[in-house]
Amino acid sequence: MPEISLNGKDIALQGAAPVASTNSAPAAAVHAKKDTALYGKYLVPGEKMTPEALAGYYNRNVEEAKEAYDANDWESPEQMYSQFEFLVEHIDLTGKTLLDVGAGNGLFFEFLTQRGIEPEESTAIDIAEGQIEIVRQRFPDVTAIAADFFKYEFEESYDVVTMFGVAPCLKFIFPEKDRISALLRLLDRALKYSRVGVAVSFLNHNCYLSAEEEGYEYVYHYPEELCTLLSGARYDLSTVHNDLVTTCFIYTHDATGQPFRFDLNRIDSMLNLLK
Repeated sequence: MPEISLNGKDIALQGAAPVASTNSAPAAAVHAKKDTALYGKYLVPGEKMTPEALAGYYNRNVEEAKEAYDANDWESPEQMYSQFEFLVEHIDLTGKTLLDVGAGNGLFFEFLTQRGIEPEESTAIDIAEGQIEIVRQRFPDVTAIAADFFKYEFEESYDVVTMFGVAPCLKFIFPEKDRISALLRLLDRALKYSRVGVAVSFLNHNCYLSAEEEGYEYVYHYPEELCTLLSGARYDLSTVHNDLVTTCFIYTHDATGQPFRFDLNRIDSMLNLLK
């Protein structure tokens, strides 16, 4: 039976394709700047990893950056826009309904406008009220929701769900969960609300050196891990645009036309064996 390495230990996943070993580096890097104790750049000393702490961080970001790209915490505009480019290269969003999770200050909608791409309907959700307020001001045609994606009950589904830069923040939503378990919960909930597919980006293992140099707290994933966990799904994966960020589009239905979902309980059980 093929194996995948999670957190430096090997477990078997039935029907999965073999992947490269991931034992050469830690599964998640936790680093901190001097003024933030052991909490990394997102928190002030004494704060716990909670959704409220994450919202507070990005509210502070947008107070300073306003409409700029660094309100979303990317290193450069190119790093952020390359993810958008990947999506529109694979999926025509014109005439489709769109939900952007972790929308930040709405630069994805600015990108679509500049490219002349017109979804039939667009919705943005972000945990930071300050970020969503910028979306409301700049893009009045976008339905903008300030809420936790994992708690908000949507009244409809969407053709495409996008999640750019959400995965690195999952430790604030699921501080007790394994990083793989948290990522799959994000993907599974997005697939629940999508009719065509889900776009997700995540920091890959190449960001480990960057975390060392900058003293940041990062959660990253190996692309091979995701490929194994997506066994049976249809998807497109790329790290061509930026070697620190991997972007993936997962189709809602597999090759037989059946909805693709994760068996979260089974995966959790396997991960618990590693503890």
